[in-house]
Amino acid sequence: MSSNPDVVYIVRDEAFFTTAALADHILENANSYHALAEADKFPGRDRMAFSIMLTMFDEMGKLLHMVRECEKTAKADHPDVRVVDFHNNSLNGRRGLGQILEEIRTIESASVNLGFSKAVITEEPEFLKEDYSSLDGRSRYFQIDKIMRKDEYIPTIDIMNRYAAVIERNAMAAGNYLHDLGKALGLWVSLELSPAEKNGKVRYL
Repeated sequence: MSSNPDVVYIVRDEAFFTTAALADHILENANSYHALAEADKFPGRDRMAFSIMLTMFDEMGKLLHMVRECEKTAKADHPDVRVVDFHNNSLNGRRGLGQILEEIRTIESASVNLGFSKAVITEEPEFLKEDYSSLDGRSRYFQIDKIMRKDEYIPTIDIMNRYAAVIERNAMAAGNYLHDLGKALGLWVSLELSPAEKNGKVRYL
C-alpha cells in the first residue's frame, strides 16, 4: 500500500484473483438480498434489504473499477494494478448505482423506441435526494433524530429486484471477462459461485 491511503497497489496476478473474489462476494450478497426480498413482508424487511442493496452498489462500483484496471495492466504488461478510492464506500456506491441506472435506462429507451406501450424511463431514485453517505447507517441503526428515522426513500422490492438483476449480471460478466483476460496471461481465473437451480431458494452456490 502506498503512503496515500486511497491508493492500493496489488501485484497483477493477485489482483485478478482478488477482483474475481469481489465478484463472488457480490453474488453472496445477492443471496442474502433475495432471501429477504422473497420472504413474506414483515417490519424491517425492506429496510434491511435496502442495506444489503447499498453494499451491492458499493461493491459494484469497486468491481467495475478493478476490472478496468486489470484490463489496462494486462494490455500494458505492468507488474501492479492500481486501485483508487477502494475504501470510499459512498463514492463507489454512487458510481455503481450510476452504472446500474444507465443500463436500465438504455434497455427502457430501446423499448420505448420499439413502441412498447408500457415502456417507461426509470426516474432518479428518491434515496438520491438524501445524504447518500448517511443511508447505510440510517438503514441499519436506530436514529435518535425522528426525522432521520423516516424511510419513505427506500425503494420498493420490485425496484430493488431490478437493481439486483443488473448487479448480478455484471458480476457474472466480470468473472467471465477476467477468465478470458487471465488466460492470455497464463492465469486460470474463475468465479467460485455459479447460478443455482431456478427453483432453489439460494441463487448462487
